[in-house]
Amino acid sequence: NLLLLCHILLTCIFVFVSVGVALGVYIKFVPKWPELAISLSFFLVVLSYGMWAASNLAAEEISLEYYHFPMWFKWGIFPYPMLRRGGRQKIRKAAEARAKELKARAFQERSRLDPASSKSRRVSRTSVGKLLRRSADSIGRSDFDVSKYEARLEEDWYNNVSEIGNLSVEILSKYMPRRLAEEVHNQLALDKLNKEGGMRSSHIASGVYVGNGNESRVSWKMEDTDSD
Repeated sequence: NLLLLCHILLTCIFVFVSVGVALGVYIKFVPKWPELAISLSFFLVVLSYGMWAASNLAAEEISLEYYHFPMWFKWGIFPYPMLRRGGRQKIRKAAEARAKELKARAFQERSRLDPASSKSRRVSRTSVGKLLRRSADSIGRSDFDVSKYEARLEEDWYNNVSEIGNLSVEILSKYMPRRLAEEVHNQLALDKLNKEGGMRSSHIASGVYVGNGNESRVSWKMEDTDSD
């Protein structure tokens, strides 16, 4: 598509300009070898530092897009975050969390714009009920009544979101279907991140991961690119 073409053209411009500057320095100073060596060394240091800063910025701020970049582009232009296994795992986790955030926002926006999706469901005024409703919407069950699961939580005196914030997926699944419990757990993690400063990929890439170990799931399939 057009965006991919523009991306490739910008990459080609970057490569050709870099090669052109190196050739210009060579032609300018040859055969003054000491000056040529100093100039090329300085140019390589500036170029390497710029690529390092740009690649780390891209991996943190657009982690999902960086994760899906072609391998030739990541290794040829922005390779630095991919050099360490820990860096590759951090990018993968940040991309998974970003994918979940976008999926949740998409379902929330659809529910807001589509009045028909809310006709057959009961509206709750409690924070727990609203959380359950939002979680059900996020997994595509906007027509499902979650009031009975809210009642089960209230039977054990869980009347506020803050009271269930530390519950694991296993405990939540005793009150509701496990798939809904997993999404409730993810929504609580997203809300916590928003309170701490907003849902940004850089925060997630710093080590915050939405999920609970092996219990975490991705909103769509992510191919494993972690290769030693």
